[in-house]
Amino acid sequence: MLFQITWEFIDNTEEGQKRSLGVFARWQPGPAQFQGFYGYADGTGGMAIVETSSAADLAKTLAPWTPWLSFETKVLLPIEESAAIGNEAIAFREAGD
Repeated sequence: MLFQITWEFIDNTEEGQKRSLGVFARWQPGPAQFQGFYGYADGTGGMAIVETSSAADLAKTLAPWTPWLSFETKVLLPIEESAAIGNEAIAFREAGD
């Protein structure tokens, strides 16, 4: 499964920044495969595109960061698949009229 993950820093103290950057320096991505990994230029957070085979693998990837980051995750679908699902939903609703 492909996910878009965004995060915001929840501990903006100098101590929190120092600690999280220290952990990041020795961190190795867990079972998730990062397709893209970006920090926002304004320093407030960042986003990543991550591929995992399970929700547990996603949780293992995010768990080390919960003291410093607040996450939002969204499941991604290829646009062709997303559009096809939308068309199926329209057809279902119209069949009930």
